[in-house]
Amino acid sequence: MKVARKVARNSIYKVLGVLTGSISGLLLSIYLARTLRPEQFGIYSLALSVGMISVALSNMGIDGAVVRYTSYFHGKGNLKALRGHFRYFLRIKSVLALTISLILIFLSKELALFFNNEMLTLPFVFAGLSVLFASLMNTFNSFFAGLQDFKYVFIKQVTYESGRWVFIVPLSYLFLATGAMAGIASAYLLTFIALVFIALYRFREFLIGEAEERGERVTAFMGYMTIAGISGIVFTYVDSIMIGYFIDTTHVGFYRAGYTIVFAVIGLLTMADVLFPVFTQLEGEDLLNAIRRLLRYTSAIAFPSAFALAFLSGNIIRVIYRADFAPASVPMAILSLILIPASFNFLSGVFNAKEVPQYTALVVTLSMILNVILNYFLIQIAGIAGAAIATSISRTFAIILTIYLLYRVLKLKIPVLTILKPALCSIAMLILLALFPKPGNLPTGLIEVGTAFIFYTILLFAIRGLTLDDIRYLMRAFDLRG
Repeated sequence: MKVARKVARNSIYKVLGVLTGSISGLLLSIYLARTLRPEQFGIYSLALSVGMISVALSNMGIDGAVVRYTSYFHGKGNLKALRGHFRYFLRIKSVLALTISLILIFLSKELALFFNNEMLTLPFVFAGLSVLFASLMNTFNSFFAGLQDFKYVFIKQVTYESGRWVFIVPLSYLFLATGAMAGIASAYLLTFIALVFIALYRFREFLIGEAEERGERVTAFMGYMTIAGISGIVFTYVDSIMIGYFIDTTHVGFYRAGYTIVFAVIGLLTMADVLFPVFTQLEGEDLLNAIRRLLRYTSAIAFPSAFALAFLSGNIIRVIYRADFAPASVPMAILSLILIPASFNFLSGVFNAKEVPQYTALVVTLSMILNVILNYFLIQIAGIAGAAIATSISRTFAIILTIYLLYRVLKLKIPVLTILKPALCSIAMLILLALFPKPGNLPTGLIEVGTAFIFYTILLFAIRGLTLDDIRYLMRAFDLRG
């Protein structure tokens, strides 16, 4: 199979995996919010946040190392080294995951008292079980990614999402937040078992047989991946944990309701990465041209989406989650603006592609620290709106710092003005939306937004923010006939 065809096929699997995860995750969150109502949904969200941070702590850069060294030794045809490194990573991950899992389980009651809510005790127990199963599942998922066989990464996503629906729906109906967390743990266990079966059935020769000892450079590589991984997951969930501590679990539910919708859209923006799978093969002007294209495409979607989500936030919350989640509309409107810096998210991948992952770790860590500091003050001043502001500021800071470091370290001057035309057209769209009467319901709001988006699209093509050449490029990017 030609390399180009393999890259295209893997890109399609990645797109399908992102779509599956984003859409399924959003729909499941909507179901849980409507079933559990604000207080129980907040308990579930807080327990899940603690669980995901614990998963990151059990990783210690291992999953990134699995991808890197599996790919490297597979390419070299050195199966002994591949086996030795994978077994080492799996052994370390098993010990870490089991240790952190047991700590979370045995300290579940103390953690619940820390958040002043004893109903968190059992959800924290199942969060502990989730840590063990999710950590081991992620290691095998990284193994398939390292082999560049994204078909199995997609199968993993489908299995996990199917398991979540099968287990969470009945268990949450019967046992509320505790049942939802039990469903999460069950879905992780099911997916882990499925991946182990696939690995032993399809890739047995990569796992069973004579092995060599790990190389000396493994520890250093894992160090940078650890910093970036832990900082990134803390960045994602620390706002929910701090809301639970400073306010209560009900407000965690309000905040995560709006957060889930916005970040489902942001998840779709990350699919832009598949249009640029060969960062490592591009230099100089070719690299800048590729970045310029990606900026045009992602910003053309991000700007109008941000304004539309903010404009419709109240209607969306009322229709999707019901009236008792109305307080979620304010943080959702603020968080919607994160879609704009999110159009630059792919830039962090340049550091890893050019073998300087320490700068990715630096950006994520500094942004996480800023996020924690801002949350500490703003949550106490403005509640969940303050958390949304803190998250928006810190994510914007991360992109600005990334652009600066790309220039200072790699001498890449990012063409930021590329987003000027989508920005101007989106402002014109926003003005048009402001002139419309305030929508009394979601269908009316969608009609108004649809009309404004058509106006935006016509204007964007009129000033050549997008061209027919861009459309043809996008079509060629997914053409499997090469």
